[in-house]
Amino acid sequence: MSGENRRRWDAAHARAAGGETPPPAPFLVEHVALLPVGRTLDLAAGAGRNARFLAGRGHRVVAADASRVALAEIRRRCPDVATVQVDFDHPCVRPASVDAIVCVNFLDRRLFPEFRAWLRPGGVLLLDTFLVDQRQVGHPRNPDFLLGRNELLERLAGYRVLRYREGPVEAGSAVHYRAGIVAVRPQN
Repeated sequence: MSGENRRRWDAAHARAAGGETPPPAPFLVEHVALLPVGRTLDLAAGAGRNARFLAGRGHRVVAADASRVALAEIRRRCPDVATVQVDFDHPCVRPASVDAIVCVNFLDRRLFPEFRAWLRPGGVLLLDTFLVDQRQVGHPRNPDFLLGRNELLERLAGYRVLRYREGPVEAGSAVHYRAGIVAVRPQN
């Protein structure tokens, strides 16, 4: 991640700091029971809405984000959550060191092989982000940050899929186009 991008995210999180923490992602709330309670990596954690939720359910959460400001906010609000600043161009998570990964509203296709490496055999990945159809209705519009139809299923071939949804999702009065998956890493 470039220094410019990191500064942009720091500025965005600084504007939101001190405000009310948004609720956890609905897809996570709906499927949290499928995650093994253990060491859970909240990737691109932002200000910690999902990390806080997971910690409250007994997970030992490591919140990873590129933004120092976001991580400081997590430390302030959730002292029981470990934080780590990550350069997503060179992430450094030990192999087979986490029981679950939660990744919401973030897409970096280079990380799919890393997910498999970071998860312990039998570990669970919960990923929920925007579909290509989202550009018709709003942000984000950049195709780098939008999943193709069935892309999650293709990229996670070999995983055991516990839940999958793809398509329009109501969010208050708006509709967002999203794909979400809960999948178990194979034993080998």
